[in-house]
Amino acid sequence: MICVIDTETTGLPNAAWARVVEIGAVALDPITYEERSAFDSLLCPDILDYRAERALDYTGISFDAVRAAPSLDEVRSQFLAWVSENAISEVWAYNRVFDETFLNRSDFLLPWQGCIMRLCRQHMPLRAKDPPLRESCAYFLGHEPERKHRALDDARTAAAVLRVLRRS
Repeated sequence: MICVIDTETTGLPNAAWARVVEIGAVALDPITYEERSAFDSLLCPDILDYRAERALDYTGISFDAVRAAPSLDEVRSQFLAWVSENAISEVWAYNRVFDETFLNRSDFLLPWQGCIMRLCRQHMPLRAKDPPLRESCAYFLGHEPERKHRALDDARTAAAVLRVLRRS
């Protein structure tokens, strides 16, 4: 199975204190790219302080929800069990560098395969920089995402874009 994953975080990868607070993933059939299973969880990271406020405001996730969420260790264990149960052999992310950096920082060791954003850039009109997910969604799916900046919603949107790219 193929997995498309997305994270919501408390900052950017260059901030050593920034951590994952939500993980969303979909398992896709390797032939049809149809969703077969999903994983979604908030998690309470080992570092959570005032610096996370701006990023959480961006996602709409509250401090209280993150504080009440299962621990990083619990979610990592649940997610890796889900990966095993779904026989995930390759992991994709819309912005692989971003998500892989954060997940590696939290010891989510995964069989990374590719970056959907880079594939989109290869198939879209010439542009100076990588397209955000909403632009790729509009270009390949004909509409912008209904919900964004939540992990499972963004993973599903990225998976829909990958499905179009792989079927073409």
